[in-house]
Amino acid sequence: MSKSTFVSRLRMIGILRVRVRDAITGTILRTIVKRNTITYEAGDIVRALLAQRATDTPAAQFQLGSMRFGTSSTATSRNDTNLMAEITAVRRQLTDLEKLNGGSGELTLHAFMEGTAGNGNTYREAGLFTRGTLWSADVGGSLMCWARQLHAAIEKTAAIALEYDWTLQFTV
Repeated sequence: MSKSTFVSRLRMIGILRVRVRDAITGTILRTIVKRNTITYEAGDIVRALLAQRATDTPAAQFQLGSMRFGTSSTATSRNDTNLMAEITAVRRQLTDLEKLNGGSGELTLHAFMEGTAGNGNTYREAGLFTRGTLWSADVGGSLMCWARQLHAAIEKTAAIALEYDWTLQFTV
């Protein structure tokens, strides 16, 4: 029997769903669904979570800790380590309440941008980031980019709220 018979590969798939809602009524005005780009850093994060040697960064710092949003239309790449034009005022922390289990090997992360937040910007990109030592800090050290995705342009005004659901699926 060959060595390859025993090999199994872990696949990571991400699906980003953005709902544009009326800020007053909550009515869905538009929905955007995109498969996302999982970065090379995601593999490093999984490795760090699994290894947990005495000398490694504590696992808690590699939890998915924030969803961030920006205005760049620069194409995504697996080499991305950050958003290209982040609007830092609208970073959203991913608490336990925003982390929902789906089917086997599936996790959905939820973030909401209220009608009063982030107005005057045209959003085109979103990213998932680890917690690091402080979820709201700038990227660096153990605060790393798990995924980045572009979506259709959304001109943010007080009349709309944005709801982001990011589903991660792991299959072997």
